[in-house]
Amino acid sequence: MARYSKEQRRRAVELYVRYECCAADVIRELGYPSREALRMWHHDWLEEQRTGVPSSRGERYARYTAEQKRAAVDHYLTHGRRASRTIRRLGYPSKTLLAAWIDELAPGERRLCHGPIPEELKREAVLRVASGEMRSRQAAEELGVDSSVVRNWKRQLLGETKGAAVA
Repeated sequence: MARYSKEQRRRAVELYVRYECCAADVIRELGYPSREALRMWHHDWLEEQRTGVPSSRGERYARYTAEQKRAAVDHYLTHGRRASRTIRRLGYPSKTLLAAWIDELAPGERRLCHGPIPEELKREAVLRVASGEMRSRQAAEELGVDSSVVRNWKRQLLGETKGAAVA
């Protein structure tokens, strides 16, 4: 089902009135809506003219209040930043909806899971750290991981020797 903006509905109703309530002419000119939709829009328009209260047709209701959103985001931020924990405790929302709320109300605070780092990038980072070109913290920032991860890669690739020299 297509959704039309208030402006599109208003334009269709104005043409409907101008064409003496001939839906076929409006549909032919605009390419939308259906005959029944046009009749409903016209009825809403007449009701709006009579009462002065705009129609709420087509408006989406908010499933969760602003307070519920804020409570969910606050719980997430103060209880270890675990979406599953927040959802289990509060009973709402879904993970994707909670992620959207966190991005909206606390940008940059959401824990992001990254995919695996390719072996070539791991080797390059270890080589640069082992050669003294950069520190493990700098290499980790470039790859978006913790500095301990780079040190672990170094141990795995170069062995347990302390201060191993790279030829």
